[in-house]
Amino acid sequence: MFKKLFGSLTGDNKKETQNHYEQPETANDNYEEDDYDNGYQEVEYDPETLHGTHYSVEDFDAEVARRSEAWIQDERDSGENLDEKDIQNIYFNYRRTVYTEWNNCDSDQMIRFEHANSLKYSGIQTSGFVKVDDNNPYLEPVHGVDLRTYTAMCLKISAGVDYLEVCKAMGFEPAIWEELNTIWPQRMGEDTSFTVTTLFGQYYAENVTVPQLENLKAEISAEGQANLDRLKTDRYFYEELAGARQAAYEYGLDGAQWILDNFGINLADFQSVAMQWLTEQNQNWNSADITEYHDYQQAKQKEYAAKFAAEQGGNIADDVNF
Repeated sequence: MFKKLFGSLTGDNKKETQNHYEQPETANDNYEEDDYDNGYQEVEYDPETLHGTHYSVEDFDAEVARRSEAWIQDERDSGENLDEKDIQNIYFNYRRTVYTEWNNCDSDQMIRFEHANSLKYSGIQTSGFVKVDDNNPYLEPVHGVDLRTYTAMCLKISAGVDYLEVCKAMGFEPAIWEELNTIWPQRMGEDTSFTVTTLFGQYYAENVTVPQLENLKAEISAEGQANLDRLKTDRYFYEELAGARQAAYEYGLDGAQWILDNFGINLADFQSVAMQWLTEQNQNWNSADITEYHDYQQAKQKEYAAKFAAEQGGNIADDVNF
C-alpha cells in the first residue's frame, strides 16, 4: 500500500493536471496598462499568498473576474456553449495573465504563486503549502488516532519494524491497525482537495514520531546511514537512486528492496527524503533545475535498465535482427 500511495505523491506516476483554454485576443479585453505594468522591477511579495504587496488580493480577483466574464460573454454571444470546465480554464488563464502583468514576473514565480494558492483557486492542496481546516471531517481521528500518529506508525512499519510491535507500543490490538490502515487510505481517496494525502506526505517528509514509538528503531548499517545522509543533501544522488528504483521495478525487481539491499536505505527513509525534495521543489520552483534533475534521472534510469538487462541475460529484442 505504501509503495502505491507514494507513487502518486512523489511523481512516479506523473500526469498533467493543468489545463489550458486557448484564448486569442478579444475586443472586450480592454484593460489599460497602469501602474501595475512594467513599474515593479523589484516586487515585494506577501510571504503567504505570494501576491505582490503593491495591490490587494481583492483587486486582483476582481480584475481576473472582469476579464474572464468579458471573454465568457463574448463566447456565449457568438453561440459557444461553455461548460464548467471551460469556464474554469478561462479563469485559470486570465489569473496567470493578470499575475504576470501586475508583478512583471517570469513563469517560475507565477507557478510558485499557483502552488501557494492552489487550494483557493483550484480546490486542490499542493505539497509544501498545506492549509488545514480544523473542521475538516476527513481529518477526524479514527479510534483516537489522528493522521500524524497514523503517519508515524506507517513510517515505523515501512522502515521494517513489525506491525505487531508497533501495535503493542501503541497499546491496541492488531485489528485496530487493520481498521486504521483501511479508513485513512479510504479518506485519501475520497478527499477531492487532497488535504489528507498531501498532509500525510508532509508528515512523512518530516519523519514524524510519537512518544509511544520513539524506542522502536529500525536497524540501519553505518554504510546505510552514510548513504541516507547523502540522499538528503545531494539531489543528484537522490535522482540516481530514484531512476535505479524505477528501472528495477520495470525489470520485475522490487525496487524498494533493491535500494535496501544495495544502499542500506529502507523504504520509509527513502520516501521521506523523496517528499522533502518534492516539497522543496514546489516551494522554490525553478524550471531549469527541474528539467536538469528530470533529465539526469532519466539518464540514470537507462543506465540501470541496461545493467538489469545484462544481469538477466539481455532484453528479448536484443536477439532480433531486422
